[in-house]
Amino acid sequence: MPKHDQSCFAGLNTNRRFEIAKQLAADYHLDVSQVLFTYLKVAEPILAKNQAANQISETAQRKIDERFEQVLTKLSQIKKG
Repeated sequence: MPKHDQSCFAGLNTNRRFEIAKQLAADYHLDVSQVLFTYLKVAEPILAKNQAANQISETAQRKIDERFEQVLTKLSQIKKG
């Protein structure tokens, strides 16, 4: 398994994505589909720059994690407000 598996969101790149998305949805008071769609929207532009790579680099995963958490937090605040 890649080193970035220590990332709290890297599991969304595996077959455990739905299980993790369900937990994140509960944590952020969002719908599971919002979590999965948001992850794809955040990850896609970062991963598009590294199309030749067979796996996600630690640097790319850190960028994804940082941006994904920011967006989840914003979505959660909008839903609460």
